[in-house]
Amino acid sequence: METNRLTFILAMIGLLAVTSCSKEYTVTVNSNNEAWGTTTGSGTYASGATATLAAVPSENYYFIKWNDEVTDNPRTVIVTEDITYTAYFAENPGGTFSFIGKVQKGPFVTGATITVNELNENLGQTGKSFTSSITSDDGSFSLSNIEMESDLALLSGNGFYFNEVIGQLSSAQITLQAFADLSKDENVNINVLTHITKARIETLVGEGMSFSDAKRQAEAEFQDFLGVTEHFDQGFEQMSIVSEGDFNAMLLAFSIILQMPSNNISVIPTLPAELTALMTNLSTDFAADGVINDETLVNTLLNNISLQNQVYIRNRLRNYYSELGQTVEIPDFESYIAQFQAAHQETVTEFVYPDKAPLFSGYGPGAEVPNILVKDETQFDGTQAFVVAAITPLRKKLRVKVTGNVELDGSQNNGWVVIDYDYENSFTIETQRENALVSMPVLLLRNNKDGSAIVEYYEDSDTPTFTKQITWTGGWMD
Repeated sequence: METNRLTFILAMIGLLAVTSCSKEYTVTVNSNNEAWGTTTGSGTYASGATATLAAVPSENYYFIKWNDEVTDNPRTVIVTEDITYTAYFAENPGGTFSFIGKVQKGPFVTGATITVNELNENLGQTGKSFTSSITSDDGSFSLSNIEMESDLALLSGNGFYFNEVIGQLSSAQITLQAFADLSKDENVNINVLTHITKARIETLVGEGMSFSDAKRQAEAEFQDFLGVTEHFDQGFEQMSIVSEGDFNAMLLAFSIILQMPSNNISVIPTLPAELTALMTNLSTDFAADGVINDETLVNTLLNNISLQNQVYIRNRLRNYYSELGQTVEIPDFESYIAQFQAAHQETVTEFVYPDKAPLFSGYGPGAEVPNILVKDETQFDGTQAFVVAAITPLRKKLRVKVTGNVELDGSQNNGWVVIDYDYENSFTIETQRENALVSMPVLLLRNNKDGSAIVEYYEDSDTPTFTKQITWTGGWMD
């Protein structure tokens, strides 16, 4: 009886063993795109069997990895269950590229050189480079049929540029650079935004981020610095200073506030060097953590704004391109300058008329003289020099009309635009800069005799919001 029971148990164990050994599983091997590559290794395998999987890329494509992150190809697996493996393929980088673009601070001029350096996936230079030059004063360049083994390139432009802030060609050359994936677009521009974010992109790629993700993050971080709350999807290399669109306005605004204005013949030759130093310092500060921490740099940009005449800048750009025979759209850069100011400095909320202000741009406190726009001041000593000075809140305008024997010194205009001027009878001026002092010298006239004038204030209004009469004694000779 015991013998029969033992025989039965052994028989059952043998049956279970046979059943276990005969268990089969299905291995499915496929491709993320059959046109890019095929696979082998699919089939039915006994439990514990070894399956060999292989990914075979098509011409001009390459194998990246399997869906479980394994990169071995071919690879072997032990079959223990029904399972699916997917091979991921991608198009080989590189190829033949043709593209066009512009180099812009203001626009670079004829003769500027363009260099294209091929980069590997870590943004290291491979040693292969190509050159071209700008053949038009609007900064345009093109390269045709260059062969590269990578899609990634560093573009550099070196040359003279039109300084839109002072309305002159630069006295020295500067260099601007841009990273680009040449497989993405046939239009690649080089500008101050691509230049300053370059080092930040390098930092992020060095930390293991892909080029596309690093570029996207760096561009978002810099838009935060500019005070732009609704980020643009356009890459910085797609932006132009003379095209419609808010993203182009953002570029032009930053290009403008980088440049210190000056009409001093001893200072103008130094402006390109100062611009290069400022961009380098901004780029270095931004590279580490995507933030500009140096308040000195921010204050430099704010000071540039406080000295600039935005209406003149707009007109200078338009006239420059008109002389080239081109009709261009100057985008609304003024609103993005205001956004930068709002993000980085205390803003006034009402119209301010300081008691005194400098006669000339850049002069210190010793050059301050009385301001005839102080609302509760109506009596003046006409033998003195005076100014019309004000600070306008962001996104508001101030217009002032003076009717009487008052003469403007328009050669020393610091922030006003003359709308109308009837010499010795009346003038109308308007602020062109917000949240910063605007000032212009005036003379009270009347051949050493008493005089008077009516002053009308249009504070963001088409009708006068305040009117006063001023009088003076001993006016200047008219």
